[in-house]
Amino acid sequence: MRRTNIRRAVLDILECASPLAEPEGQLLLELNGRMRPPAGMAECDEEILFLQSRGFIARVPDALDDSLVKWCITEAGKAMLRQ
Repeated sequence: MRRTNIRRAVLDILECASPLAEPEGQLLLELNGRMRPPAGMAECDEEILFLQSRGFIARVPDALDDSLVKWCITEAGKAMLRQ
């Protein structure tokens, strides 16, 4: 159940940020603001990779900083939230 809650929270956070991409640090900060107990880095990374592998979120390159990781929700992710 916790995995599902983390996945839905990530999708919700990214949908709220849409059409902008959310920097990974900000995404994790907002996610941990919603989760009790807060999710660890390994747990967050695992669920983000799961969502990416299913095509629900996508990594977005930053035009000015190659080291900055940003995420956005895809149409498939928006559809998943509506289910």
